Amino acid sequence: MKKILILLSLVPTFIFAVDLEPKDSLKHVYLEEIQIISHKETLPAQPAASYSVVSSNLINQAQVNSVRDLSILVPNFFIPDYGSSMSTSPYIRGVGARSTGQSIALYVDNVPYFEKSTFDFDFYDIQQAEVLRGSQSTLYGRNALGGVVNIYTLSPFEYQGTKLSVTGGNYGLLQAQASHYAKLSNKTGLSLSGYYHHRNGFFTNTFTGKDADWKNSAGGRAKFDWHITPSLRAQYIINYDYVNQNAFPYGLYNATTKSTAEPNFNDKSSYLRNMLTNSVLIEYRNDKIQLTSTTSYQYFSDKMFMDQDFTPLSYFSLEQQQKQHAVNEEIVLKSRTSGNYQWSFGATGFYQKLNTDAPVAFKQDALTNILQPVLDRAHTAGAPQMTITSTVMDIPGTYDTKTAEGALYHQSTFNHLLTDGLSATIGVRADFEKVNLDYFTNTRLDLLMKMGNRNIPTSLADTLRGAESVKFSEFLPKVSVKYAWNSQQYIYANVSKGYKAGGYNIQMFADLIQNDLMNSGNSSASQPDVRKAILFQPEYSWNYEAGCQSTFLDNRLKMQLSLFYMQITDMQLTRFVPSGNGRMITNAGKVDSKGMEFSLQANLGKGFAAGLNYGYAHAAFTNYTDSVKSNGTVNEVDYKGKFVPYAPQNTLNIGGEYLRIFKNSFIDQFMVSMQYNAAGKIYWDVDNSIYQDFYGLINAKVGVEKGNFRVELWAKNLFDTQYNAFYFESFENKFFQKGNPAQFGLTLKTEF
Repeated sequence: MKKILILLSLVPTFIFAVDLEPKDSLKHVYLEEIQIISHKETLPAQPAASYSVVSSNLINQAQVNSVRDLSILVPNFFIPDYGSSMSTSPYIRGVGARSTGQSIALYVDNVPYFEKSTFDFDFYDIQQAEVLRGSQSTLYGRNALGGVVNIYTLSPFEYQGTKLSVTGGNYGLLQAQASHYAKLSNKTGLSLSGYYHHRNGFFTNTFTGKDADWKNSAGGRAKFDWHITPSLRAQYIINYDYVNQNAFPYGLYNATTKSTAEPNFNDKSSYLRNMLTNSVLIEYRNDKIQLTSTTSYQYFSDKMFMDQDFTPLSYFSLEQQQKQHAVNEEIVLKSRTSGNYQWSFGATGFYQKLNTDAPVAFKQDALTNILQPVLDRAHTAGAPQMTITSTVMDIPGTYDTKTAEGALYHQSTFNHLLTDGLSATIGVRADFEKVNLDYFTNTRLDLLMKMGNRNIPTSLADTLRGAESVKFSEFLPKVSVKYAWNSQQYIYANVSKGYKAGGYNIQMFADLIQNDLMNSGNSSASQPDVRKAILFQPEYSWNYEAGCQSTFLDNRLKMQLSLFYMQITDMQLTRFVPSGNGRMITNAGKVDSKGMEFSLQANLGKGFAAGLNYGYAHAAFTNYTDSVKSNGTVNEVDYKGKFVPYAPQNTLNIGGEYLRIFKNSFIDQFMVSMQYNAAGKIYWDVDNSIYQDFYGLINAKVGVEKGNFRVELWAKNLFDTQYNAFYFESFENKFFQKGNPAQFGLTLKTEF
């Protein structure tokens, strides 16, 4: 902690005491001339919103290898390490979700990624990434309640050549990337790229003595660009990603010593995924309009195994296999004139089919210690005594979810309204969605019924089969005002409505059929209301924001500041069922989130540059009660005033670099950079009893370049800071996943 305080105390001196003499021959990552690419915005160069644009150079310098790593560079953007690539749960401005659908929208080359299971993939050859904070639902629709992330990959018309790199490091790290970009003619270009990534585990499962979290991933991308005419272009992209890993390295938490043990569980915990994405973009533009059509198809299949109790005992294991087919079409028509009026119209629609096979197994220790006591308590005088003879109670389940959505949206921007520099933007979206679910699950439990001196084998069996359908329609307005007194400085304010899609909670079926099975002998027990138990409605937000952006000192100092207030209603929360033995997702809460974001980038001269990104979010429940079971008794608990779990109150990134170019020397360039990334306080549960204090990690990199060759020596978590990255509860036990330890490596690169 003392090292961190010393570093922070030096930062202001470092930023402002260095001579600001310009050095045109040096290019720094902090003040690169980059702007939003999105073809939906009417004011992409200066949007009236809080945003971050991260260049490919900064992605490389800050060692950003995934969407999760990207969050360290963006204020109030945080993604906890869930322990696998299966679930990426982003939090922006203090709101997000661990169990339900995502609260941000993710687009890669204009292609929407619908499931959190597709979010975690390796970055390579990224042109830039955009993060727009605050609701973007008017332009992007469902699940853009917290914001949107746009990622764009490199094009053969923007770069030509061959790139090769190989990286080795501790914990068995081995990475390799190769890509080739070429213009086949003045009108056509082709790129081919691929990667491989292997890492041994950071943690050891003490039960097996093997790595609990090793990982292999690989993939490739092909992109074909065709400039058919000066006004018409087409682009085809096919992308494949593969990941195979041991997963969920959770260790038991000791509340007395406040320590976390190494992982220690007996059942398999792993994740395997294959993902294929195809897209075709056709764009026509002239001096007046731009028409863009994006057609995409995404397929993924994955398989997850989880030791749900995470102990050496055989309580509960979960297996889940998913297959997704998703087709999306979006057409955007926007103006390109430089007059006082800009506009855009959009129409979009998608169809998604998600097949989920999710068998659950209640094993011997669960049958003995959980279900058998239920039968014993239900036994009455004169009734037969029931003893479980099954060693495993399997609950297979198949769930087919079909989602169809269509939307129309429009945005108008009026420039120089009433006075020079004043502009107003008005947007609206009409969104329609239908979700169908076909479900089937069943189970059987073998028993021994004792009647007097007789032991009679018997069994209980139950089946749930049916179909559900629900429709949602949304009206999503947006209004913003901006005043720019010159091209480098402006202030803005906006109001917008956001929403997160509703749906079905298929994880609830195991609890439903278990309770139904145990009540099968009770004639007074009612049949389960499946629809009520599994359906959750959309989540809504009203977002209020004001901010400013300024560039000073001949474009060598850039500042952004924003203040925000969000009112979230019908928040989708994971709650205990009334029995206290299971959980369900329901619309149970209201949350207010308020805070600020501040970014500063500076070219300090003489080879020095620095950047700072800070976010503060106070996200607390204004209305939330839950049924909590303790010592066999279920009580209602009021969580009003408690902070939203998993969302940090503070995020901080401070980065600095020194770049030196040599002439007539044995090296051409020398670079050293350092990043300080911090987050906290993070509460892990709704009663705010367990938390992670504010912590910071230091990453560093030193590189030298000669001709077409570059060598980089790097470190992550340089001082091996100890922290907790994720929290998990099961069978009244508390588990943590520890943060990754110090990592060191060497990267060799060449371009030709």
